Amino acid sequence: MSDDKLTIREEEQNLPEEQTIKLPKKRNTSFLPDFIGGDLFTKKTVTRQLPFIIYVVALSMIYITNTYIAEDVNSELMIQNRVLESKHVEYIYNKSEITKLTKQTQLVKQLKNKGIKESVEPLKKITIDVKQDND
Repeated sequence: MSDDKLTIREEEQNLPEEQTIKLPKKRNTSFLPDFIGGDLFTKKTVTRQLPFIIYVVALSMIYITNTYIAEDVNSELMIQNRVLESKHVEYIYNKSEITKLTKQTQLVKQLKNKGIKESVEPLKKITIDVKQDND
């Protein structure tokens, strides 16, 4: 392990001294003062990107509007579902009432009060023979 350290140190010593790492230059301007002062929007890079910025803002506005519309439609749909459910319950109740009232025993009870009696004789088929005269 000591040999490894020696070789690394020797390699470091063998490097030419003229090699230096160049760091990128720092900009002297900062974003916040330029933004507040309004100088940011006068720079050439920003003015070239202005159509794209307007496009992104327009898409954002459309997205927000679409979200509000979707929420309104969703709330209206929930209200309509509640109304539909109540109408369905009402339908089932009315259907059961009609079924109960139209049973033969219920009809006999209701018609007895009015003086109409149930027929005890079976139904008969009435047939009429019609002779065609060919004059």
